[in-house]
Amino acid sequence: MNFSDKPPFQCGGYWKRECGKLDQKLWTKEFIIISLVNFLLTMMYFLLMVTMSNYAVETYGAKVSTAGLVASIFVLGCLVGRLALGKLVERFGLLQVLIFGLLGIVLVSLGYFLAYSVATLLLIRILHGFTVGVVSTTASTICVRIVPAARKGEGISYFSLSHVLSSAIGPFVGMMLNHLNNGFQWMFALNIVTVLICMFIIKLAGLQVPNMEKAAVDGKPKIWNISNYIDKQAIPISLLIMLFGFCFSSVTSYLMLYGKETGLIKAASYFFLIHSLCILCSRPFTGKIMDARGTNIVVYPCMLLFATGMFIYSQSTADWMILIAAACMGLGFGNINSAAQLIAVKNADPDRLGLATATYFIFMDLGFGLGPYLLGHIIEGIGFRMLYTMASCIGLICIPIYYKIYGNKEIIPILEDK
Repeated sequence: MNFSDKPPFQCGGYWKRECGKLDQKLWTKEFIIISLVNFLLTMMYFLLMVTMSNYAVETYGAKVSTAGLVASIFVLGCLVGRLALGKLVERFGLLQVLIFGLLGIVLVSLGYFLAYSVATLLLIRILHGFTVGVVSTTASTICVRIVPAARKGEGISYFSLSHVLSSAIGPFVGMMLNHLNNGFQWMFALNIVTVLICMFIIKLAGLQVPNMEKAAVDGKPKIWNISNYIDKQAIPISLLIMLFGFCFSSVTSYLMLYGKETGLIKAASYFFLIHSLCILCSRPFTGKIMDARGTNIVVYPCMLLFATGMFIYSQSTADWMILIAAACMGLGFGNINSAAQLIAVKNADPDRLGLATATYFIFMDLGFGLGPYLLGHIIEGIGFRMLYTMASCIGLICIPIYYKIYGNKEIIPILEDK
């Protein structure tokens, strides 16, 4: 059946040219390479994120609060990288920015072997975050550029699966290396080798990427404007994902502590395995659904699943409750994440796709970066269970917010090339 034969749709303009072209190739050489690069880099991000606090304590005798800062300051570096380089991604070639960003990661990562104090370690972490922010933004923008218009939702869903896989594999590898002699040195070496492999793959495969359309230059002096760094059209949905990230960071940051408090530490150790498996199994289907029916049909149920998962998590008294909560939050937040990214780039002009992508990740990083610090103070006052109950309520509140900012305005088909 041709796409235009389906009764719910009215094809016109660009989409009319795309009707009947759902067989456009998605798994191109470029798409496979950029997804692989994103997977390898994100794997190292998670590997180091879960081990750096322990490294700071064991190597430098840092306090727990300082060790937490060593882990989280990386997010601040990512934010600065996305904010400062978002415009450069569009003005200069995407491939060049990607290569130099990877080279920057290698150079900065050498600093881990030279760090002699917590202060120098903090400096290295924020610089490392900066370079990773640049590369991850560029990789996501490349994905948006090379995926066929009629398969944007499916393509972004598959691309983001690399993030899901890395979130399961990275922490596992990190914990295994942590038990080796000089385990932290092995981690730092693996980080450098992994980035070099990424550069080798890009060079060997001859990755070709269409550049962003350059903004017109009128010769007038440039005045600082927030729109040069942030895509305003992407802000509403990015604020929403920031709120979800803020809530979910309470799980990622305090999972082990909550497991010990409730006596469910064994189930807690399997949380992200179940979480990742549910995302892996659902993303291919939800991506196609979003391309065919829009994001609303995915987002609303997933918001309910997220809120339900948070509530079950808050009331957990048995292992199976932790695992059910992991499944609900995986299906919920995992698919809200990809849908929100699709919405963020959907309304962007062709020359601002990089800014839209950067805006989305900036706000998501803000949620995950501010959450652990602020929520840590709240936990001291009300405890874990009440905090997670509040997070469940916030998930429900997000439903009418989404309806107001986007849900009531969605037009099917949801994405067309401008």
